[in-house]
Amino acid sequence: MKYLIVGGSKSGKSDIAERISLELNENKVVYIATMKPYDDEDKKRIEAHIKKRYGRNFITIEKHKNIDEVCGSINRCDTVLIDSTTSLLNNEMFNGRTINNNAGDKIVSDLKKIMDKVCNTIIVSDYIFNDSIEYDEVTENYKKQLALINKKLAECCDKVIECTFGTQKEWKW
Repeated sequence: MKYLIVGGSKSGKSDIAERISLELNENKVVYIATMKPYDDEDKKRIEAHIKKRYGRNFITIEKHKNIDEVCGSINRCDTVLIDSTTSLLNNEMFNGRTINNNAGDKIVSDLKKIMDKVCNTIIVSDYIFNDSIEYDEVTENYKKQLALINKKLAECCDKVIECTFGTQKEWKW
């Protein structure tokens, strides 16, 4: 099964993704964490996530870029949870002083390699498109790249779930 779980910040999407992944494989879930910590708040958030997963049969791989490189560490029978495309896009798009304005295509390609290799994939992504603010060109392109990722993943996933305020709606079920 292939799942895409989208939602805003603190919407419960990671909790739902963890629950679904353990329902699909209670013995072992490969958790690919993409968040690269930039400050103490990020480090605390990562620590809290790790602590919450402790003892629940998650094997964590920290991978901030080039996510397809984990293909050598996973097997066909694995369930893989990737959290999140939003952090992955940030890491792939902004590299020092350069900006990769087409990072979305690479990310989709990398994720499809993982999805093709394992029996179950659960991918978490953010939904950042519902305000009416006009941002600068770089931010608008970031939003477009994330939308591209979400759209292409929704097309190839079996199930798409949107999380809002702790509730979930199945769009593709």
